[in-house]
Amino acid sequence: MSLIIFAGPSISAEQITAILPDADVRPPAKQGDIYLATQDKPQVIALIDGFFERIPAVWHKEILYAMSLGIHVYGSSSMGALRAAELDVFGMVGIGKIYRQYTSGALEDDDEVALIHAPEHLNYQPVSRAMVDLRDDLQRACAHELLSRSQADDIERQLKALWYPYRTLSALEQFAESVLSACQLETLHAFFNERTVSLKHQDALELVQTLAALDLPTLAAKQVDYQFCENDAWQTLVTDVEREQQFQGVAGLDPAVLLSPAFEQSAKLKSDALAHAKLLGLNGQPWIRPAFMKVAGQWHCVKEDGQPDFEQISYRIHLLNMKVEQFDQWIECEALLMAYVDQVQRAQADSHL
Repeated sequence: MSLIIFAGPSISAEQITAILPDADVRPPAKQGDIYLATQDKPQVIALIDGFFERIPAVWHKEILYAMSLGIHVYGSSSMGALRAAELDVFGMVGIGKIYRQYTSGALEDDDEVALIHAPEHLNYQPVSRAMVDLRDDLQRACAHELLSRSQADDIERQLKALWYPYRTLSALEQFAESVLSACQLETLHAFFNERTVSLKHQDALELVQTLAALDLPTLAAKQVDYQFCENDAWQTLVTDVEREQQFQGVAGLDPAVLLSPAFEQSAKLKSDALAHAKLLGLNGQPWIRPAFMKVAGQWHCVKEDGQPDFEQISYRIHLLNMKVEQFDQWIECEALLMAYVDQVQRAQADSHL
């Protein structure tokens, strides 16, 4: 594979492959993923989105290691913009307005690009909105004379004071209620609905288009001016990552599964059912959506129109101190159980024919 891209909420895999059909699009990167990607010997690695906070973030040394092997590394939009601004002096290539804002000093805080999003099987749909996008929303509103500069500055300060999962367009409009009339607020709401723009998405798209313009067959290996040193910390990372890769999926059910309210009385039964379902080779993917809705219902996170309330679900995940990966695995297990129950019910029905 010549090109590996780590992306999630900033740009979808479908949008990437529409431009780069042969790209290997992977989920947002966590610590160790860039190192693992180097084992596939790509010509280019592009970092757009990445995990942080409760999941260790991509380590700078992984990127330095990749470039020392001759791999071109690009960054944009989110975690990629951060790492590119920090490592462009070593050869990492940054793309986009957000990257340039970090290098110019206009942006400094990591939380400028942070947001919370839905799990992988829901295409990493953003739940909150990054501060860089909210600030751009305010600037566009000023340009259309829907807000004064002083009003926008005041709202920006209030949004910046929020913890990043609570930053949303709804929060922006709530802060605007104190300075706008009901009619003005309705106009502002309509403006945002009709003109949804994301700097993070635009930068991610610019990166993909930049990669599409590369002539990979003639692209020379990356040349760097440093010598990569494998210290104790690096060896620890390599050992941990390779051990995790070796034993991934072997340790049985993730502890997050036990958070399901129905498991208190039937954990052993469900464990046996999961084992049998895997033995039968059942496919739980068609049941992912029903399983997700089941959990949303148990958590009372379903809107009046029957749609899941992603914001409330994400808050519950954070309150439970659960990693997104753990939540994903829980949903996958629930889906496999639903597939197993369906299989049993079908077999029982057939036996009565």
